[in-house]
Amino acid sequence: MSDSQTISAAVAKLYNTYPFPPEPLLDEPPPGYNWRWNWLAAYNFCTGQKPQKQDIRILDAGCGTGVGTQYLVHLNPTASVVGIDLSAGALEVAQECCKRSGAKRVEFHHLSLYDVEQLSGEFDFINCVGVLHHLPDPIRGIQALAKKLAPGGLMHIFVYGELGRWEIQLMQKAIASRSALCAERPPSK
Repeated sequence: MSDSQTISAAVAKLYNTYPFPPEPLLDEPPPGYNWRWNWLAAYNFCTGQKPQKQDIRILDAGCGTGVGTQYLVHLNPTASVVGIDLSAGALEVAQECCKRSGAKRVEFHHLSLYDVEQLSGEFDFINCVGVLHHLPDPIRGIQALAKKLAPGGLMHIFVYGELGRWEIQLMQKAIASRSALCAERPPSK
């Protein structure tokens, strides 16, 4: 087994054991709104124009438990959505999540980003949130996705970054130091 296969197997095992994100299953569309998952809003933001078509194909690459997938389906009522993930356990949750919330026009495939060429056709919108940084070769992953992007399409990518999460780390340190202080002090009577 290559290093890449070993890492991918470890990531799949982790997310089969702990499907992510661990959102509750809802019997309705997810709450709130994220403009980045709305084709019309995202296209307009990136190009300053209205897209020529709304009946697009969307790929949710590394869909996990389907939280983003639900938004993609509900916020793009004429789009067809395909979700892929390395974790079979997360995909089971995603299918149930979408079924319960009424997110139709979606299909799921147990597939690595590296193997995305196995899907037919191109995608107008590719959503890849919180995935690429887990890959042993992120460049290879983004190249695989880019080959599936239709001309004029958009790719929404989000990766974790040390500086991009500094406020979370600061809060974690503050909580840890507060907890340490509380542990050192005996309870007052």
